Amino acid sequence: MAVKRAFIALDDKFMDCQKRALDRVEVLSGGVKFFLRIAEDGAPKWAYLEETEIGDRQTEKCLLDVVMTARWPRPDGGDAEARYGMDLPLQATRPPNDWGSEKVSGALGKHGDAIDRCKGGANASFRATIYVGPGGKVLAAGVATSSKDGEDKSDCLADLLVKMKGLPSPGSWPAKVTFGL
Repeated sequence: MAVKRAFIALDDKFMDCQKRALDRVEVLSGGVKFFLRIAEDGAPKWAYLEETEIGDRQTEKCLLDVVMTARWPRPDGGDAEARYGMDLPLQATRPPNDWGSEKVSGALGKHGDAIDRCKGGANASFRATIYVGPGGKVLAAGVATSSKDGEDKSDCLADLLVKMKGLPSPGSWPAKVTFGL
């Protein structure tokens, strides 16, 4: 319960992370689930996002920075692990178009080797969310990983996805799609 209260106390900082991204992606919103390792003294040891539908790596890293710079309740008897889920609410007048993964499968297939290089033998699974704007341009990309080992690989994957070409255009309003990598 003390850890949950500590996360809730960070809500304003989490919202600041979202506000910084809204100029780039006005429909940015979604849920995240943190995995946090807390040291015996209450300092954060490491954290990653085991789930995220935010779809913007900059915002995801901002959220992780907030968690890593916070002080946490001291665990009883050694290190502790904590999980916490939260949502960044939609700030736009309407949500993005909701796409199925079939809309991006062709473009992903063309980047399969690069995706494999980014994953670089990590013992983790990855799930990505991207926003696609007019003309099929990727506006932002975010990546969740199933383990601490995959956190550094998430940056490479998000960078690759932002540069991805060959996507259909959603028309005049952005689309959002989540898929496994």
